[in-house]
Amino acid sequence: VFTACSDDDTDTDTPDPVLGTWILVDASAPLNTQFCLEEDSSITFNANNTLSSTFYLTEAECAATTSTGTWSNRGNSIYTITVPMIEGDLQGTVNFSSANKFTFTSLAGVFTFEK
Repeated sequence: VFTACSDDDTDTDTPDPVLGTWILVDASAPLNTQFCLEEDSSITFNANNTLSSTFYLTEAECAATTSTGTWSNRGNSIYTITVPMIEGDLQGTVNFSSANKFTFTSLAGVFTFEK
């Protein structure tokens, strides 16, 4: 027989929904001119708050540019993503339209990713 005297039944170990590999499917202006959207740029969010990315950038003549960085979930759908090829930290709001699609809205613009 198990009994509990406190209200600690909430699951705090739920994986962050951003974990996994996501493909960049759209970027708003002016970002849309910086990415070769006909190529599958991707970003992988790892459980240890690191990330790896492969972006196809117009400045690299659409050649794959790989990088590593970090990410954090600041709560209330606010995320900070740090990728060296994108200058500075990008802080923005993540909105999941489904388990397989989200938008990341920052001051730089809007990115749309799909699994």
